Amino acid sequence: MKKIYACAILALTLSISAFSQQTERCGHARFMAEMEQKHPGYGEYRKQLDEEIARVAREGVQREDGETYRIPVVFHVVYRNDEQNVPDEKLFEQIDILNRDYGRLNEDTVNTRQEFLPVAASTGIEFYFAEWDPQGNPTNGITRTETSTNSFWLSMTEMKSTADGGKDAWDVNQYLNIWVCNMAIPILNTPFILGFATPPNGAPNWPDGSAAEQPQYDGVVLHYEVVGSIDNPDQTFASISKGRTATHEVGHYLGLRHIWGDGDCTEDDGLSDTPEAAEAQQQTCDYSTNTCTDAANDLPDQIENYMDYTDENCMNMFTQQQTAAMRYVVENFRAGLLLSNSVVRNELEKIRIYPNPTDGLLNVKQEKQQDSNSISVYSTDGRKIMDVLANNTSIDVSMLLPGIYFLKVNQNSTHQFLKFIKN
Repeated sequence: MKKIYACAILALTLSISAFSQQTERCGHARFMAEMEQKHPGYGEYRKQLDEEIARVAREGVQREDGETYRIPVVFHVVYRNDEQNVPDEKLFEQIDILNRDYGRLNEDTVNTRQEFLPVAASTGIEFYFAEWDPQGNPTNGITRTETSTNSFWLSMTEMKSTADGGKDAWDVNQYLNIWVCNMAIPILNTPFILGFATPPNGAPNWPDGSAAEQPQYDGVVLHYEVVGSIDNPDQTFASISKGRTATHEVGHYLGLRHIWGDGDCTEDDGLSDTPEAAEAQQQTCDYSTNTCTDAANDLPDQIENYMDYTDENCMNMFTQQQTAAMRYVVENFRAGLLLSNSVVRNELEKIRIYPNPTDGLLNVKQEKQQDSNSISVYSTDGRKIMDVLANNTSIDVSMLLPGIYFLKVNQNSTHQFLKFIKN
């Protein structure tokens, strides 16, 4: 019996070893499969939503000059030992990497090939550490949770739950939650998945309650060893050393698909400025790769794109349509993220609202006299509730249900959000 048991252990170890030869760069497909199992029909829903996002992007939605969306981030570091307790400096660096990549400020933009320069774009999306926690207290945007869990490699939710050894999310409507934890295979100490993200939900054709267990799990998860850049990486991390796992996963969080469409040449991400590709580029950097023949103009595979699995030393761009897609998702599915903008808090002295709380009438006073283009009322999940005539100094909110709301005041090319309470 001992020999049989020993053989079984050996067989299991060998099978795990063989299984882990290729670390999974992104757990997006695994997440989608898990959601389909829990909620049959989720895959079709996602397909319809992805097609809608792609359609809007293809129509060429452009942002107004100077309009930048700033997204507050909270890092939840869940650690078993000192090595997994990623230091603040690495988290600061990760934010810098995100802002360089999403702003097309990265030095390696010079490596974008000539044929893709016309479609390469700055997204107009920035990321910053949350400055206020959900209770309104000042914060550095970092939480740290010591756990007894050695690795979260077999779960896509436990790191997001205090009860399961992880850390509960901050309000997912108002913060981009990024969990940093260990996702290595035990014994082998090899990363199983480098990261994964939850794509946006909320299409009107999706049945209410279908994702009831999921909202608190919304966000991004990163294996602790790929946060920030890696100096002198070993063979395991040689092609993933630039901190761009986060860039890729946040792209999923903002509605982007893999550029090869998770299929062959008959599948696509729905965007016309990312050439068709038959498969992911697995940690390679071969500029001659052209796995599909495009109908109009046969372009090579866009290995520069952050939504491929290319060697991170070759990644350097998002496209114009990817930019339009992400901005559409922020505006329509993640607008609550914009309600916590730090600019709002820095400029509260310019606009005052009273009484707050209010039973029905909300007064708006601007210390600097300037025309307001428009005023709108939003719920805490980012849904627009009502528009108000420009330059109104009093707003009747008596029809609103009791709760917390935000007033968006547009002033020429800028805007501010101010929180108020309806009794």
